[in-house]
This record gives sequence, C-alpha cells and structure tokens, in this order.
Amino acid sequence: MPASLDAKNAMIAVAERMFAEHGIHEVSMRDVATAAGQRNNSAVQYHFGGRDGLVLAVFRHRMDQINAARLTYLDDVDASGRTDLVRALVEAFLYPLADFMTTVDGSNYARFIARISPSVDTQSAEFREVSEGINEVVGRLTRALPHLPRRVAVERIDLTFNMSVSALAIFEQRREDENPVVQADFDTTVDHLVDLAVGALTAPQSAHKRTRAKRLHASTDV
Repeated sequence: MPASLDAKNAMIAVAERMFAEHGIHEVSMRDVATAAGQRNNSAVQYHFGGRDGLVLAVFRHRMDQINAARLTYLDDVDASGRTDLVRALVEAFLYPLADFMTTVDGSNYARFIARISPSVDTQSAEFREVSEGINEVVGRLTRALPHLPRRVAVERIDLTFNMSVSALAIFEQRREDENPVVQADFDTTVDHLVDLAVGALTAPQSAHKRTRAKRLHASTDV
C-alpha cells in the first residue's frame, strides 16, 4: 500500500476514535495528525482539505460497507415477500450496523455516528453515494406507516433511529469500559432495539400534546 494511503487510513482510524470519544469540535486536526504518527501538522489539510473532509472520509470509510449490506437486506426482504414490513425495514436499518460493530475490534462507529448526527447533514449530496440504503429504508418506512401523517412519520423515524444509534453507542462505550451496568449481551440488545423501534413507529399518534398541556397549565395558573 502506498505511503500516502497508509497515512490517510491511519488518520481516518484515529479520527473515528477521537471524534467518538470527544466530539468533532473538541479535537484539533493537529491532534489527529500527531496521534496518527504524522510529523506534518498540516497532514489533515493536505489529505482531506480540512475537518469537514476528514469527517466525510471517516463516514464514507465505514458506511460504504454498511450501505451495501442494507441494500442487500432490502433485496432479501423483497424476495421473501415478508408481510411484517415495518419490522423488516427496522431490521434493514439496525442489523447491518450491528453486524459491522461485531466484526470490527474495538468499534467506535456507533459513538462516532451519535456524535456527528447533530451537526452533520448526512442527507446532503456529499453523502449520497453511501446513504442510498438508509434513504431507501426511510422512504419505505414512511409509506409503511399510513396511520401517521407523513410529517409525523418522518419525524418519528428520525427520532427512533437516532435513539437506536445512541443506545448502540452507550453499549459500545460500556463494553469498552467493561461496565457492569450492561445486563444483556449484544445480540439481545439489538433484539430489544428492534422491538422498541417497531413499537414506537407503529404506535398511534396521541391526542395529548405537550404544548397543549402547557397552555392548559398556564391558564389554570392565571
């Protein structure tokens, strides 16, 4: 492997770990270069064009494999003619990510995704090549939830998926720390997440609204 590729891969691996542990904006590009064994403090700028390019590189490095696995899972769902469509689509989201986490020693990827999600638009054109699978899952799920208005369905899918990734990130961290709080093994945890996600997505929209409750509370205080 050319030295330039060795350097890029080393920085991607280091950045994934450091971003996962500290967040994107708490890690300097100098820190990444130094931790990756690069003497040139401008190595990140040279190879990736800066912080945004490095974040994109880390995301693409892992998500390319996960995206392909999601598309394959969706093909299998179509071929099997499964009728429990919401569960099948939730599995298509979670299983490829979970499978990846079990095949990479010391995985930091769930924590990385949980960190970047609030500040990076993974639906943008820059991520399109590795987001086909998740976009297809979201599109199909939106249509598979006819009991919800479209906007509500999209919002609920986003919340449910982010909560699932955050739960995997917590498991990842606890596993690394050998935290005794962990009760279930990884596969059981993923099973729980699928059940929880299906329940959240298929639940009816409640007539109770927090904003309405707040207005009622305010009126009784007058």
